Amino acid sequence: MTAGAPRKAGRRWKAKVSARDQLLMAASSLMIEKETIDIPLGEIAQRAGLNSALVSYYFGGKEGLLMALAKRDTAQAIREMDALMATDLGPEAKLRKHLAGIINFNFHYPYMTRLIHLLLRDPESENSREITEVFTGPVTRAQAKMLDEGMAAGVFRKIDPVLFYFSSVGACDYLFWGGSALRFVFGHQKIDDDMRRRFIDHMVELVLHGCLAKPEKNDG
Repeated sequence: MTAGAPRKAGRRWKAKVSARDQLLMAASSLMIEKETIDIPLGEIAQRAGLNSALVSYYFGGKEGLLMALAKRDTAQAIREMDALMATDLGPEAKLRKHLAGIINFNFHYPYMTRLIHLLLRDPESENSREITEVFTGPVTRAQAKMLDEGMAAGVFRKIDPVLFYFSSVGACDYLFWGGSALRFVFGHQKIDDDMRRRFIDHMVELVLHGCLAKPEKNDG
């Protein structure tokens, strides 16, 4: 393969990406790099190599772009969760993979927690309704089913699915929301892959043991 082949392939690939998708990709990459969701539209357009007026054309403005980005990123996570629910895995294994999935999702899209909180700031808004429909609703239904399956199998105790949603999702995403505490209190400059894996192990054991019908007794 010649040195020029990858560049040609890259140009062909970029040509297939719509301007709308290029803007979403640019917004995502900038939010990850700068660790903030407050990115000027001009900077997003410049990263995409497009005119900033296209943001209004495709999304109706910045908030529309943010909503489209949230829907794009959460859609893949929901598909993976649905695929997990369709497997024959037992309730404990499903819950382990589900919790790992939440953490991995936040690791790959570290801006998502802040973005969803921003879009949910007005509980009566259309944005709140959409986020609930495309993300919150599917997650709560899947979790309720996992808990019911576990209780029916005698593996899990009876757990309120509403409280479980807020405690599990809140615990799994706060590491990515509380970056300032991580940096200034605990001295960690970033969440690296090692911390991601340790956090998954920690949360799985913490949450799963709290769900078990007969948790292990501590004789000490």
